[in-house]
Amino acid sequence: MDRRKFITNSALVGVAGSAALATPSLSQGKEKLTMVTTWGRGSFGVHDAAQRFADNCNAISGGTLEIDLKANGELVSGTAAAFDAMTSGTADAAHFAMYYYIGQNPTTAFYTAVPFGMTCQELDDWILHNGGRELWDELGEEMGFKGFLAGNTGTQAGGWFGKEINSAADFEGLKYRMPGLGGKVISKMGASSITMAGGEIYQALQSGAIDGAEWIGPASDESLGL
Repeated sequence: MDRRKFITNSALVGVAGSAALATPSLSQGKEKLTMVTTWGRGSFGVHDAAQRFADNCNAISGGTLEIDLKANGELVSGTAAAFDAMTSGTADAAHFAMYYYIGQNPTTAFYTAVPFGMTCQELDDWILHNGGRELWDELGEEMGFKGFLAGNTGTQAGGWFGKEINSAADFEGLKYRMPGLGGKVISKMGASSITMAGGEIYQALQSGAIDGAEWIGPASDESLGL
């Protein structure tokens, strides 16, 4: 069996989670797969979605499949490491936001947090019924993964800043944690788009390493101390 599988949690303007696993061969007994994530253990919403996916797979397999979930920092750390661990064979699967990999392929951004784009329900419909699945499969063939929906955190919110933002001009020179197409937008406004894992945001804001950040929304942001 090819043990390079993929599970991604996509964050659109409404965040729809994505995931992928090749169908394992279970005829020789119990199959154990390691799934890494970019989320800290206990991160509200996103880690919960990964854990729910793993638990559901374990349950519906009747004990023949076990997914061992590793939070960010437990096997690999950072946003890039999860995808690299999966494709290198260090892990069998990964759960993360697709737009973390816009630098590898800009198409990934369309499956996570498109500014003024589809809601999470609309994204699901596009993927499941209107051609998004086929395009995603083409992307996966190029990058070495198979993606599936696996979570939804709702509509993406704005951000947190060290100074008051009153106009677009106030973004000039800011170091702002915002990946994906949103990051492309703020770059056009003069800010620097920074990508980092959620668990790193609070400390980066406190230290001044970044001037602002967005995460997901009120409940998830509060779980990070924002």
